Amino acid sequence: MRLSLALLTACALAPWMGGFQAAASAPPASPLQPGQVWTLEALSADGEQFLTTLRLNGGAPQLHNGTATYPADRGTLLLDQEHTSLIALDLADARSGGLALACAYIGPLEGEVFDGVLAVTTLNALPSMLETALAVASVTRTPQERAEASAELRLGRCTLRRQTPTDSAGR
Repeated sequence: MRLSLALLTACALAPWMGGFQAAASAPPASPLQPGQVWTLEALSADGEQFLTTLRLNGGAPQLHNGTATYPADRGTLLLDQEHTSLIALDLADARSGGLALACAYIGPLEGEVFDGVLAVTTLNALPSMLETALAVASVTRTPQERAEASAELRLGRCTLRRQTPTDSAGR
């Protein structure tokens, strides 16, 4: 996989740290669309459960070297269709000293549910933990392999699910 970790981190953290504003151009067909709402359910290596909602902003994503960055209220979703990867970052609590959640998925980009590898960490440790999560997601082929590798490396598991309008209306 050729995702640049420095680029990935810069794109993900830029909205939170007053970073660059790239010119937006039309993105390719995508499972992500501005204005969507995504739920991130996660279980850490220590058994801690997380449930968070990421509301994508209404504007077009920022594009940089094939990665589309979709800003959200609590973080960012990153999509690299060429390398079939999707990363959801919840950075809201990490900005005030809490933990960041990073859900890394590599595989087919069809559908509304994506099961991935979870990194739970501080902002300072996020780049290396995310790199490890992406490595696990890229080399494992079955859910069992992914679970075993994640456990060995103290990573968790996560599910990113797009909410349908009826889901949103009920909450």
